[in-house]
Amino acid sequence: MNGFEKRKEEKKNGIRRAALDLFRNYGIKKITVSDVAKKAGVSPVTIYNYFGSKQGLIRDVVKWLLETIVSEYQTIIYSDRPYLKRWEQMLFQKGEIRHAYHGELLQTILSADPEIKQFVDAEMTGRIARLWIDLIDEGKREGFIRTEMTPEIILLYVEMFRSLVTNRPDLYTRLIEDDSLFHDFLWLFLYGLMGKVTEPDLLRVVDKGT
Repeated sequence: MNGFEKRKEEKKNGIRRAALDLFRNYGIKKITVSDVAKKAGVSPVTIYNYFGSKQGLIRDVVKWLLETIVSEYQTIIYSDRPYLKRWEQMLFQKGEIRHAYHGELLQTILSADPEIKQFVDAEMTGRIARLWIDLIDEGKREGFIRTEMTPEIILLYVEMFRSLVTNRPDLYTRLIEDDSLFHDFLWLFLYGLMGKVTEPDLLRVVDKGT
């Protein structure tokens, strides 16, 4: 990328960040191209030249946001931090991941734009799932996760937690503000109420409940 292309991409990123901030705070319908241009410090013509229309800008912002999420996932999962620390970071996400999954903006856009939804379903969801599976497979190799647990059930478990936090942001706030509560919850999430039980132990519990 030469100097001109680099400056152009930096300007586009500035527009994307300005648009994302406005969309989050005021909603997509209320924001105009002129609003975004003013916040980004560019002319509306520049935005039309780069993105074609307001809808083109919205689609570009979503794709850019999702690429940022994938990049953040990669940074966490493939880092040299301790394994459980990486789980902690993935579950209690911050940065763009936190904003994307714990707000209504992305879901609103997906429900209103079939093209973006198709992009997310066909490409981004699969890429994110593969990153999670890499983390899960590492945990199995290192003895943190039971080998018989399938990636599908673990990802479902993670998604259930994410849905809870999305609908109850007050719970998320309590967890991240109370260190003791946070670490107890992380342990509970990873090992359950009974801790690391054996298969015979689990079968005895099931038999008693029938």
